[in-house]
Parts: sequence; C-alpha cells; structure tokens
Amino acid sequence: MRVEGHIDVVSSGSVEGWIADRDNPSARLEVEVVLRDAPLGRCVADVFRQDLKNAGIGDGHHGFKFTLPSVLPRSEVDHVDVRLAGSTLYLRGHAGSARDAAATVSRFGGFWIDRADWLDRLARKHREGEISDELSHAIFSFVRDGYYVIKGAVPEQTIDALNEQIEQFWRAPPPGLLIETFEPDRVQKYIPADIRYRSGTTKLLDVYAFSSLAREAIASPKVVEFLTAVFEDKPKAFQGLYFHKGSEQRIHKDSAYVKVDTNPMHLVATWLALEDIKPGTGELIYYIGSHHAPEYLFGGANKWMESHSDEHPRFLDSLDEDAAQYKHTKGAFLAKKGDVLIWHGDLAHGGAPIADPNSTRKSLVTHITAAADEPFYVRDSRHKPLATDRCVFMSSYADVGG
Repeated sequence: MRVEGHIDVVSSGSVEGWIADRDNPSARLEVEVVLRDAPLGRCVADVFRQDLKNAGIGDGHHGFKFTLPSVLPRSEVDHVDVRLAGSTLYLRGHAGSARDAAATVSRFGGFWIDRADWLDRLARKHREGEISDELSHAIFSFVRDGYYVIKGAVPEQTIDALNEQIEQFWRAPPPGLLIETFEPDRVQKYIPADIRYRSGTTKLLDVYAFSSLAREAIASPKVVEFLTAVFEDKPKAFQGLYFHKGSEQRIHKDSAYVKVDTNPMHLVATWLALEDIKPGTGELIYYIGSHHAPEYLFGGANKWMESHSDEHPRFLDSLDEDAAQYKHTKGAFLAKKGDVLIWHGDLAHGGAPIADPNSTRKSLVTHITAAADEPFYVRDSRHKPLATDRCVFMSSYADVGG
C-alpha cells in the first residue's frame, strides 16, 4: 500500500484535499479529520477532480471535502490535521505545526499576561516606564486572582444620568433596543424592550449602542488604562448586558459562551455597579483564582459549549469540583455605586441567591476584547461599529450610535 495525498485547503468552513493508494488506484480511502488529535469526523475521498486524473492519480475520484464544525474558532484552524482513517499517517500540507501551542497557558490563546513568562514581561514593562507602580500592582493582582476592582471608576453624576436614561429606555424604548428574557413562560426569547418583564429574568442588550452615557461609563479612563495595558491594544466592547435584578445564574465561565473568533481567550468582562450592592440582592460571586484551573474541553477538544451542549451540566459541576480541589475560595462583589470589577474570561462566576424579591441589583456588564480581534458573530452580522478615542464599540443587534 503506497498512500499519498495532500491537504489543499483549510479554512474556517472546510478541509479539502486528496488521498489515493498508488498500488490500488480504484480504492476509495477514508480520511479522519482531527483537531489536536481529537477526532472531528470522517469522510471518504471519492470526489472527482480533473486535476488528479490529469496527473495520473487513478481515475481522479480521490478528492475529499470535510465540513468543519460551525463553532470552530478561526484561531483553531491551524491545528486541524487529516490522517488516513485507522492509522497515524498524516497528509502533507497540514498546518498543525505552524503555531506555538505552548505560547499561552490555554491552548486557545490569550494575552501576554496568560503566557508562562508574564511576570518577566511585567517587570520589563515596569522597568522601562511603560506601566506605573499602581498599574503594575493591578495587573499582578488580576493575574493572581482573575479579577481586579477599580473603586469609584465612574463618577456618581454619570451613573445617575445613565440610570435616568435607562429608566426612559424601559418606558419608551428606542427602535432596535432588545431584551433577552425568560418571561413570562421560562422560554428564552429576544424581543423589543418591555417594562413588564424588567423584574424577571431579563437583560437589556447592548445599551451602549443607543447611549453615549453608557459608552462614557464603560470606557472610563481608569478602566481603559488597565485594559489597554493588558491587551496591548485599544479595547473593543462587543456584548453588553444591563441587569435590573440579580441573575441568580449558576457559577460559569464566559469563555464557554462568549465567542471571540480570532482568539477565544482574548476575553475579559467589566461589571459596573449602578447602585450600592448589598448582600442578598443577587450580588456577583466568583471563585478566586479559578481562571488557573485546567480547561474543560467540550467533546475533548472544544472551548465553546455550543459544540457539545449536552455536556453543559457536567461543565457547570466541574467548576464547583475544581474550586474544592484547588481550594479556590468564593468571593462576592459588594460594590459601591461607580465601582468596576474587571474579570478574566476564564474566571468562574455567577449570581448569588436573592433574599429579598423586591431588591434590585442595577449593573452593567460588558464583554470586551482587543480592537484587532473579532467576535464570532461578525461572520453573520455586520452592524456599524463606532470607534472613540478610548474604545471601539460594536453590536450584533444594531448600529452603534446610529
């Protein structure tokens, strides 16, 4: 058996190539497509290609095209390989060795603070005056704990004005402003903002697309200074959630759901308190240091839950188990109005139980990546972004500032 073949195309959509047995040119060989040696699927190489026939490769029926999972990040395409099914024979042309998989702690990428040599880099940046003493301490705390709090990041008058505007939005929503809600029937839906559902399991989506006040609050100077240092780039806000009440959401990790296509671990989030947060209001809780726990791989290979949604309950259970195993203590963000908590995309966090059903927990959560990166939804949604001097804002629901 003299097998030869080649991978001709590897894109975010498919893998194409050919494979043939020179000793048995009529055989239709089966190939297995793998991601970091984890099988994605198989297909038979029986597609006719005139170029193969012209080259004397059997009767030309030796091509294959395998459709990759739709939720495979672009950053993972370089790690896709093809081998003869049932063997360790890999086809030439695979790109699996093109990238340094050990460059960051996560196989899915990350920022410079996620590299093994992050402390040396931090020290160099500090020595060279690139970052201040205060910022150096903030970054160290962020890497150690998975979050950092900036007290009084947003002025009280900005918060008050934003709260008043959001109240107006509830009563007279601007066209295009949507909510995600499970009210009144516990079924998830995306509909125009409706004040009847405000006190339930409901979020206003991407308020910053309609509010310059929200953009000002999200891109407050201290927050932008921190994010710019971590990203080595201008920040890009791409998904926002306004909470009127606590979510009571089970502890989870954003990296399983919030998808950055170009680098899944180029992800942080900010949590801005729009009022003083008291215990029992569904306050934000988190496992300190949980971003250092081993990664949960959906299907043994994937970062995103969507690829194997049946594993979601097991994923959530694993976060509590990791916290017990690695002694990650639970913290709570009992913020003052205007405080901002910034967390790592892999920090396990959620909402505490609500003791008083009449209490509110007004807050603004924003998921942020680097300006050079793209969220997954850009594949299907092309609403107009807005770039300010501090931050880029984009939305999958509306033109920003339109």
